[in-house]
Amino acid sequence: MLIRQNGPVFGSSNPYSEPGETQITFSTRNLRSTDHYNGTVEQIQRQTLQTYVVNTQTAVDLTLYHVFTDRFSMSVGVPYVAAAWGIPSPTTPPPPGPRAMENGRGIGDITASGRFWVLPTQRFKSGNVAVGIGLKTPTGNSGYQDMYPDSSGRNNQLRFVDQSVQPGDGGWGLVLDVSAFKRIPHAQLFGSVSYLANPRDRNDTTSGSVNRSTSPTPSTAADTAFNSVPDQFLVRLGAAVPIRRTGFAGTLAWRAEGLPRYDIFGASHGFRRPGVELFIEPGVSYAKGKNFVSFNMPIGYYRNRFTNPYTGNAGDATFPKYIFLASYGHRFGAKSGQRSGSSTAICQ
Repeated sequence: MLIRQNGPVFGSSNPYSEPGETQITFSTRNLRSTDHYNGTVEQIQRQTLQTYVVNTQTAVDLTLYHVFTDRFSMSVGVPYVAAAWGIPSPTTPPPPGPRAMENGRGIGDITASGRFWVLPTQRFKSGNVAVGIGLKTPTGNSGYQDMYPDSSGRNNQLRFVDQSVQPGDGGWGLVLDVSAFKRIPHAQLFGSVSYLANPRDRNDTTSGSVNRSTSPTPSTAADTAFNSVPDQFLVRLGAAVPIRRTGFAGTLAWRAEGLPRYDIFGASHGFRRPGVELFIEPGVSYAKGKNFVSFNMPIGYYRNRFTNPYTGNAGDATFPKYIFLASYGHRFGAKSGQRSGSSTAICQ
């Protein structure tokens, strides 16, 4: 998921967005996953035998953010997803068959959120905490289909694509987040925690074990025969440092993102790939006038594919080595019309 966080303004005497201000942001997320993990152990044999999955993800997010008062703002985010998942079919070496690609694309799940600064912004310009709550709507297609063969490499036909490349998850969700910043000499510390709670148990889309089955009438009696509608989480802690008076700022953050084994609301049946990946996230941003641009590259250093919550099966999942993140934003409509030219939002 693309986390939409409009944080404090870095490099300005006033770190907050102004009442009446509107900001439009385009964000992208790109990754390629081929490394399999079972728990924390990398399944190197998948590379040796050439049976590994290739999972590519591209997401573009358009977010409209408006400040109503000095402490309250709202945002609406519309994502577009273009992703692919492919595995050699059949996988049995030697050698494995050609890679069967499953492509999913389309509008994702639209989210609307509100955020409130806990402390009065007129008094607390060197640090503050914001709390947010939002609603994720099931606008994305959770039953996208593509033409590909079964696990034997035969019987090419229209089937549901893998859960990881579905544009939507099929559930209404509650987005909860907390973010904070603290100015220190020559830098600014920041942190955020965002959690997507999906109360729906599972959707009506069959999982990969059913979709790629060689049986003409595969059974759907197993608990994992349909896709789960899982919770998601993202945590970031870091610092931003201005590069003299150039408008550039460098950032370095610790990042954790993933899917928990169990949802905090409702049951957690169905198929999911629970797990977590930890990253070191360097980045750079540039701001001039009402425009800003940022680039971040989380570099993974720890991966853990959790066991299935109900069956206890270890399973496996692919994790990316890197994630490429980019954002461009434009501000307009502030009541005073004044804003420091070196400012930029650092908690995107």
